Amino acid sequence: MFLFSTPSTRETTPVNPVVSAIKQGADRTGAGFDYLLKTAQRESSLEPDAKARTSSATGLFQFIEQTWLSIMRQEGPKQGMANYAGAISESENGRLTVSDPAMREKILQLRNDPQVAAVMAGALTQKNGEQLGAALGRQPHAGELYIAHVLGARGASDLIRTASSDPGRSAASQFPEAAAANKAIFFDKSGRARSVQEVYGVLAASHANTQVAASSGAMLAQARPNGTSATAYASEPAVVPIAAALAPGRAKGLIGLFSTEGPRTPVSRAVADLWTTPRSGGASRAADADPATRYFPRRGAAAEGEAVANAAAAGEPQAATQAPVAMRAPLPPARPRELAADSQPAVATVADKAVRSSPARRGPLDLSTFMTHGRRG
Repeated sequence: MFLFSTPSTRETTPVNPVVSAIKQGADRTGAGFDYLLKTAQRESSLEPDAKARTSSATGLFQFIEQTWLSIMRQEGPKQGMANYAGAISESENGRLTVSDPAMREKILQLRNDPQVAAVMAGALTQKNGEQLGAALGRQPHAGELYIAHVLGARGASDLIRTASSDPGRSAASQFPEAAAANKAIFFDKSGRARSVQEVYGVLAASHANTQVAASSGAMLAQARPNGTSATAYASEPAVVPIAAALAPGRAKGLIGLFSTEGPRTPVSRAVADLWTTPRSGGASRAADADPATRYFPRRGAAAEGEAVANAAAAGEPQAATQAPVAMRAPLPPARPRELAADSQPAVATVADKAVRSSPARRGPLDLSTFMTHGRRG
């Protein structure tokens, strides 16, 4: 009943408040919901209270203290948090500080608020996209934006350029601080330091085919270099080394498996000959509506010879016998004699009389006769 109709009452799936907060953050900042969701899943497994053991990273998106203070200072006034943004100042050495310890703790605790963290993550994504696009001269894809989330926009541009110029270089030697805080990314299970290209692949792999932004027009307009049209900048493909195996020409063997386009010819000519060989009388097996014929298309040598003999006895003209075509393809099962009702012989043989006098073929076995109702044992 419910296969083709909608039940009258439908259970309501409870809404995950963390996912709802990420959706609101994406809507308010223009960042892609898919990107923010995947970032939160990788950073904290959607746990708002997650805390890193190797750094000050905290919250849904694992903001470290300096990154959080920086984005709060820039985006706080736009998001109705001007009081927090105004309490953040920059010291002589360039570090961001909050003079009031209680206010500083309150600002940092906002990293555990899913709604605030999602908004700041969306704003940071847009900012990183603009800076990274200007540095690379093209639109960054989602994997590269996640690299910027981990290493910052400047660190991400350095990693991407080094991966192109010197892919075998040790990433830990180029980013020692990031490597100390993210050993699982910069080192494999055996403790070997990964190359720059390997770190690029590890970071970018989780965000492949992810929507970068809900509306990337503003990002493209601000990030493209001077003198470059928006159309040319947006159409320039991003470099994705991890997808090199899927480049055109590398997966030709899978096109027929996953594509509905292309030729409609049979896989094998032998298979085509097998299922379309004309039967006696000029009828095609493919066009036969008899279920028995469709399931047992091959009648066997004896049946074919018997049909020819019966037709000759009845005086029917026969077409010239064609030489059999040698085929190595496996043949379908031979049709039982009792199902060969398509051509009735004019002269009944002893075997035919035995078949006709035998009881009619029964239908499928009824398993209900073996069921015991109302008793166990």
